[in-house]
Amino acid sequence: MREFFKKLFTDRDDMPKSLRRGKYVFCYTMLIPTIVSFAVFYVWVNFNSILMAFQVNTGGRNYIYSLDSFRQIIEFLGRPDHDLRIGLNNTLIYFAVGVCINLPLTYLFSYFLFKKVTGYKFFRVIFMLPSMISGIVYVTVYINVLGFDGPVYTLVKKLFGYEIPSLLANNATATPTIIMYTLWTGFGTSVILFQSAMNRLPREVIECGQLDGISWVRELFQIVTPMIWPTVYTMLVLQVTGIFAGGGPILLFGTNGGNRTMTLSFYIFRAVYEGAGTEFPAAVGVFFTLFSFPIVLIVRYVLGKVDPGVEY
Repeated sequence: MREFFKKLFTDRDDMPKSLRRGKYVFCYTMLIPTIVSFAVFYVWVNFNSILMAFQVNTGGRNYIYSLDSFRQIIEFLGRPDHDLRIGLNNTLIYFAVGVCINLPLTYLFSYFLFKKVTGYKFFRVIFMLPSMISGIVYVTVYINVLGFDGPVYTLVKKLFGYEIPSLLANNATATPTIIMYTLWTGFGTSVILFQSAMNRLPREVIECGQLDGISWVRELFQIVTPMIWPTVYTMLVLQVTGIFAGGGPILLFGTNGGNRTMTLSFYIFRAVYEGAGTEFPAAVGVFFTLFSFPIVLIVRYVLGKVDPGVEY
């Protein structure tokens, strides 16, 4: 079969001219919708967004090109109580929690599922539920569990006589409450990727380590991690790629960015949704993209240097 396809697409001498011409017509016809979609919905949209970032509306459909939006961004970031500054701080917090807490926990749980601990099938379903059930359902359940007369409120009041205040209505607790939600529902796809990589490991290597009496900690970090490093590397790079794009489901929680729950992504969404113009939100996106690009390159370079180079 492989020789047939090799001959079909590479050997021109034995192929009739009409068939060869029809083959290329078919291939190009199949590629046209994809090329047009990529050009319109990716290249043009992003190119137009970059141009829009440098535009300033002078009234009606009249625009001039300047750096005023970027100067305004720097000015807003210098104000501690401005929504843009709060959004940046919260976004970096979400990123730090995702990289330092969520990703290691996901990796650890994936390892225990790989080892088939007691109840691993049940936990596998639990970890995958956030990917199968709508986020609206999860947010609603979460709010009602922590809300007034919810199970947590009732239990704390009964045991300690303390009435938990509205967590989402308090500046000090609103963002931590949403961060806890992201930790609760933040496994999903990452568990699948890690487990898939671990399940491809040669059983002989794992059994050899067990015969030598190594602990699960050594097995995880000295055997499993070096052998699935490409997957770990990819997940880390993806996390860094979204350094300024992450955040909790602010829209679903209904805070509208209030109570210091603003994130950069929601700031851009709200600016466009409220009809404040698209030029300044585009400038915000371009501004932070310029910062994230060198960070991603540096992280890729550093992680590439620590590649253990294990092959199997």
